[in-house]
Amino acid sequence: MDIERIKSIRKNSGYSQEYVAERLGISQKAYSDIESGKTKLKNEVLYEIAKILEISPAAICPISCECISNIENKHNELLAYLDAKGIEYPAKYI
Repeated sequence: MDIERIKSIRKNSGYSQEYVAERLGISQKAYSDIESGKTKLKNEVLYEIAKILEISPAAICPISCECISNIENKHNELLAYLDAKGIEYPAKYI
């Protein structure tokens, strides 16, 4: 994860730490800890920061997005396999 990239994009966008922190519903200190790497960045927060900065999460953390993409691919492969075998599954798994 490229924590420095978050800070750089935020500054280039003209946003202060206070602004981003407010949008996230956290203190400026808590956000500062994210940017400095003192606090581990959870995926949910990563996505929220990306939305605020108007970038894709992959711009901050390509690995996280690759993992999600791989999971989605495996899910789709499993559904295709079940369909090919004529095995029914609940709609909630689609």
